[in-house]
Amino acid sequence: MAIFSYQATTKDGGIISGTVEESSERAAIDRIQEMGHFPLKVKQASESESFFQRFSAYFEGGIKEKDVMSFTYQLGVLLEAGFPLDRSLSILSGLTEKKKVKDMILDLISHVRGGKSFSDALARFPAAFPLFYVNMVKAGEAGGFLEATVKRLSDYLENSQAIIEEVRSALIYPALLSAMAGTAVIVLLTLVVPRFTEMFTGMGEGLPLPAQILLTLSETLLNYWWLMLLLVGALVIGIRRFLSTEKGRVIWDEEKFRLPLFGKLFREVAVARFSRTLGTLLSSGVSILVALQIVQGTLGSEKIAAAINAVKESARKGKGLSEPLKNSAIFPPIAVHMITVGEETGKLDTMFIKIADRFDIEVRTTIKRMLSLLEPALILVMAIIVGAIVITMLLTIMSVNELPL
Repeated sequence: MAIFSYQATTKDGGIISGTVEESSERAAIDRIQEMGHFPLKVKQASESESFFQRFSAYFEGGIKEKDVMSFTYQLGVLLEAGFPLDRSLSILSGLTEKKKVKDMILDLISHVRGGKSFSDALARFPAAFPLFYVNMVKAGEAGGFLEATVKRLSDYLENSQAIIEEVRSALIYPALLSAMAGTAVIVLLTLVVPRFTEMFTGMGEGLPLPAQILLTLSETLLNYWWLMLLLVGALVIGIRRFLSTEKGRVIWDEEKFRLPLFGKLFREVAVARFSRTLGTLLSSGVSILVALQIVQGTLGSEKIAAAINAVKESARKGKGLSEPLKNSAIFPPIAVHMITVGEETGKLDTMFIKIADRFDIEVRTTIKRMLSLLEPALILVMAIIVGAIVITMLLTIMSVNELPL
């Protein structure tokens, strides 16, 4: 059992805080709801948490995805509790601890109370609220179901963030392994190998080839480490600049789906993101043509954008979506078949969400498989490199008496 601190709103609009003892965050939320409150923030209590939050808040930058996700969830809770929009935003402005988020919410309140629509107010912050977010809110306002739209947005953002967190967590161990391997090699070449340099002075011609290579690498790293850093930095900057050009984006977008191991992952991620975004937009009342236009501008893929162009033309002519998606060579047969079923049954939005759920699972499975291969591969490479250095040094020491004087 753990202790969770919470902030919640009561049925009469008051804000309360307290603690509950439960086995998980989900159980704590259920407990607070059983008490007749609407939870806004639920966190596991920690003695050092307040200091850490104050320390990290000092260095925080702009509005992040987690801030938007938290804002959307809390807004959905307040709207579901029956509070009007301006009152909900006012409550949120008093709850947030981040200055930039607070300033943003105050700006939203000012424009909403000034007679502007909520979607127009959100559009003033394109870095925080992308086009699909604004258009979903606009559709919710037009249809009179803003509460349900915000709830769908919250679920969408939570699902996307959950996948990102899973990937980040899974990459921690391989990243540590890579750092350890690199550190071990650098220590050997800069601290251990140079100690044998004096012993080998004047014997360079008689040394075994592996020892000569090892000494050359050590001297190069010690004397020209700054040049290596410059070369690596220039290479990274050059690649990033190339990929920022239209030609570079087109080449990378074309080739990434053909990569031996990562191509399948890129396709699955593209299908899942396209399906979830389009399904969420359609379920929020956005028309198919507008939804396709929004999705086309948010996926960041020229190849998929070209495929969506064909889909839009097909939709304008009253034809189905499945055929042009099938011809794109990105969407697998199972996804095309599910879209066909959705068109025939009139539940295209639901089917896109199901496709997204299925391919989210595929993405997680593919990542786990890749990481299960990556970890032993990193260990093997580290063992080979470090072992080769150590064996070269030992063999050279053992053969030093056989070198010509």
